[in-house]
Amino acid sequence: MKSTIIRSCAAAGVLFSMFSCAMAADSGSSALSSVEFAHKLATGWNLGNTFDAGNKTGSMGLEAETSWGMPKTTKTMIQEIKKAGFSTIRIPVSWHTHVNSKYKIDEKWLNRVQEVVDWSLDEGLYVIINIHHDNLTEAEMKGGTAGFCLSLDTALQSKSIKYLTSVWEQVSAKFKDYDSRLIFEVMNEPRRIGESNEWGFPNPADSKLWNDIITNYEQQCLNTIRASGGNNADRYIMCPEYAASPHFLSFYKLPADSANDRLILSTHAYDPYEFCMNKGSNNKFTSSVEGSINYLFNMLSEKYTSKGIGVVMGETSASDKKNTAERIKWTKCYYSKADAAKVAVILWDNNVIANDKNIDSGECHGYFNRAKLSWYFPEINAAIRESYKN
Repeated sequence: MKSTIIRSCAAAGVLFSMFSCAMAADSGSSALSSVEFAHKLATGWNLGNTFDAGNKTGSMGLEAETSWGMPKTTKTMIQEIKKAGFSTIRIPVSWHTHVNSKYKIDEKWLNRVQEVVDWSLDEGLYVIINIHHDNLTEAEMKGGTAGFCLSLDTALQSKSIKYLTSVWEQVSAKFKDYDSRLIFEVMNEPRRIGESNEWGFPNPADSKLWNDIITNYEQQCLNTIRASGGNNADRYIMCPEYAASPHFLSFYKLPADSANDRLILSTHAYDPYEFCMNKGSNNKFTSSVEGSINYLFNMLSEKYTSKGIGVVMGETSASDKKNTAERIKWTKCYYSKADAAKVAVILWDNNVIANDKNIDSGECHGYFNRAKLSWYFPEINAAIRESYKN
């Protein structure tokens, strides 16, 4: 249970149980609609390439946290995130390399995730945890690797549901008495790993088949979380569509929930792709770039937030192409439009910036230098704060 809640109750001389203290501290958030709550998450930061790091071939221990070159996460790092003005931290977590043959999660790994969650809550941050890189190919699933896949094979679907619900059963039990500032995101970017249509479809309607499978997976996860008791009975839960892409939302539906207005759409948009991710010289903020951003948030407002469904943009960023001035323009446009649409935005950070070797990679999404506890582009941070005002 969160230490600050216990301390504050004790200091007041009131003998509450940990559960009662959590509820008292959380009464404000738990009364909000999904749109109000999601908007309150405001601007966030992803602890990328850290607890989500690992491989799909063998079991790993606590060393997985630094296996992709990130330094070990410290409480001081979390404090710097708060000082920079962010209100939310998303902690992507991969579990499949930390389970045994019966999907039992390594206790040390679960405890380490809990430690960083506690540090974040202690700093007054909202926290999102998920199932991140556990999405496998059909071949990997047939070979016995733990995880889930999208498949028409009903046996693989059953195996996937068993894995997903087993993880959420354990994670839910670990955090069931945490207040509503802790949000569960059932999956990351569910998709057909390794297939030609992994990231999209020439005809967006072709995503419906896979989105229906995703909704079923999410329904089983949601049922598991709700049945675990404690504050999980009405915790805010984030659910993504195919690849978490907003371009397939017309063919996706959220699962049915026993709790009232506690589901939040989880979507990712490095938009437009040519500016934010694409290799090459698409590094100017143009009217076309602005038009893509306008379309994105007008659509999310029209289809979701205006209809009472909360939305969190769980990942976004414009890759560093040594075009900081243009990225600032993109940031101001993106975040102001998100704010107007009542959509929270969580910045993706993989701690990689452009240099002579990777300037053309499209994957330079570094913002916080975790080793030096400094920001690579403080002017982008300032643009975020300036543009997201509500």
